[in-house]
Amino acid sequence: MALLALPASAQAQRWYTVELIVFAQPGGSGAEQWQAEPALAYPGAARFLLQPARLDAALATHEGEAELDEFGRLLITAPGLAPPEAAPAFDTAGAAADAAPQTAPDESVELPTAFLTLPATQREFRGKAAYMQRNGGYRILFHEIWAQPVVAESAALPIVLDHSGDEQRWPQLQGSVRLHLSRYLHLETNLWLNTMGEYLAGTWRMPAPPLGPPAVIVETPEPPLSDPAATQARGPEYLTIDANGAVSAGAAHGQDATLPAAGAVASEGLQPVAVTAQPLYPFRHAVLLQQKRRMRSNEVHYIDHPMLGVIVKLTPLDDEALWELAQAEAARDDLPPALFAAGNGVAPLTGR
Repeated sequence: MALLALPASAQAQRWYTVELIVFAQPGGSGAEQWQAEPALAYPGAARFLLQPARLDAALATHEGEAELDEFGRLLITAPGLAPPEAAPAFDTAGAAADAAPQTAPDESVELPTAFLTLPATQREFRGKAAYMQRNGGYRILFHEIWAQPVVAESAALPIVLDHSGDEQRWPQLQGSVRLHLSRYLHLETNLWLNTMGEYLAGTWRMPAPPLGPPAVIVETPEPPLSDPAATQARGPEYLTIDANGAVSAGAAHGQDATLPAAGAVASEGLQPVAVTAQPLYPFRHAVLLQQKRRMRSNEVHYIDHPMLGVIVKLTPLDDEALWELAQAEAARDDLPPALFAAGNGVAPLTGR
C-alpha cells in the first residue's frame, strides 16, 4: 500500500510508454509522383534510444572508460586518456506555458530509465507485426517500445531511429520522430525510405542523403608529435560538446574547428559523423514521410503513406506503473553493467 502514498510529481511529468512501428508498404510506388530530390536532413539537436544490444556491441568493439550522456550517446575514452567532460543538459528553459509541469520527480518516486528500450515481450503489437510480415508482404523497418516523459514542444528533442552515423552506411530507413505535449499529444515524423528507384525511368540517381549523427563517440590517443606525417593527418586534438550536444574538434595550437558534415543538416547541435572515405550510396532514390499528427493516449494511431507506414500508441504511466517498470528494469540481465548501476539497472545520465 506504500505506492498509494507516493507524490503526484511523476504524474505531473506525464510519463508514457511509447510503442512505435515503421514499415514499408508493398507495391506502393507505382501510382505516385515523387519529388526528385526531397529535402532530407537530420535535426540540429536530437537524442537516441538506449538499446542494450547496441550498447553491448559498442562496448565489445571499443576499449576504454564508457559513459552515457543525456542525449543517449555512448562516450568512450580510450585507455590512458582523461575522461571527457559530461555534455551539458539540453536547454529546456523555453518550455511552452501550456505544457505539463516539468518539476523534478520526488526522490520517493522510483523511476525507470527514460528512453531505455523495453524487452520485446513488452510489445503490444508483437503479434501484429509478425502477421504483417508473414501475410501482408509488409517489411518491418523499426519496432521498439520504451518509456519517457513527454514534454513541451520547445523542449522536446527528436529521436533519431537509425545508426547510419556509426555504421557508415545507409539503411533502408533513416530519420527521426518527435513527441511533444501541449493540450494534446503530438507526433512529428521526419523519416525517409531509401529505395532502388524501380519507379524511375532511365538511369538517373539522386545524390546520397546524409548519414546521421553518431551515437557512439570514441576519443582515441593522438599520434606522436615527432612524426610530421602523423601530425598533419592526425585530426582533432580534443573533443568538446556544446549545450545542444554538438561535437566539436579542437585543432593544434588551440584553433577550433567543427567536425565536417557528411551531408545536409541543421546548423547547430548534433552533427552528422565526419566521413573520411565516402561510402557508396547503394540506392537510387529516397521518399520522405514528413507529417505532424495530433494524438490521444491509449489509442492506436496510424500514419499512412504510399510506401511507408507508422503505427504508434502512447500509454500513460501513473506512479505505480512507473515503480513497476523501475523494479522490472532492476531485474533485467541484458543491461551492460559498465553503464547501468549494479543491482539497480539505472543509467546515471539518461533523463533521470
